[in-house]
Amino acid sequence: MADALYIIAKAPRVGFAKTRLGRVIGHEAAVTLYKAFLRDLGARFAYAPFECGWYVTPADAWEDISPLVGCGREERILLQKEGDLTERQRELFLGATARGEERVVLIASDSPHLAVEVVTSAFRELDRHDLVFGPTYDGGYYLIGMRGWHDVFHDIPMSVGTELDNIIARAEHAGLSVGRTEATFDIDEVEDLEHLRQLVEHRSDLAATRVALETLGLYTEKGSTMPRWASAPGSEIGQPGPCGEESA
Repeated sequence: MADALYIIAKAPRVGFAKTRLGRVIGHEAAVTLYKAFLRDLGARFAYAPFECGWYVTPADAWEDISPLVGCGREERILLQKEGDLTERQRELFLGATARGEERVVLIASDSPHLAVEVVTSAFRELDRHDLVFGPTYDGGYYLIGMRGWHDVFHDIPMSVGTELDNIIARAEHAGLSVGRTEATFDIDEVEDLEHLRQLVEHRSDLAATRVALETLGLYTEKGSTMPRWASAPGSEIGQPGPCGEESA
């Protein structure tokens, strides 16, 4: 297997996944929405023209994720080890050669709208670059790909708004070439939902996400002025909740 895509994901459990979003819309609501993200991603990438696997946490996460995404062919499941997100990304790419993978792309499950064509473009970028990134609007990235192994993660803090610039600077300092795919958003904060609401109006492959938004009162038809997230149970701004690192 030369090319492999992995989707990084957390078990969809209250207080564990989408905790930043959950502190505003309620943790139950955030997990319901995240489950919909996984459903849509699983359906979209089930028959992609490259190997697709899941990079999950904690150790028993697949018990919760499999019923949402299992379809069609045997999934390739890898468990994330202990450590911060930087270390866990490093482990995935470091182990690629032993798994028989020449080029690996990792995408975030926080961007449920990602198209197969974007990942295909990332693999094309790896034909002529050592690394490829998909930037997010907030300074992070929703996609990272690597041809071979290059340790560009050492001492790079995540979720600070400069992680992409820092990794690219590290790569270029080492003489590595870097490609990019199109910029887009991920869903970390309640404000990010506006991007998603605009897409579900015309994307049939976001069916589960649209249903979840509607069910939770987080979807407004075009022309409405205010989302109804504030009416969701436990949606008070500043509601106490466990802090958690998002999936990517």
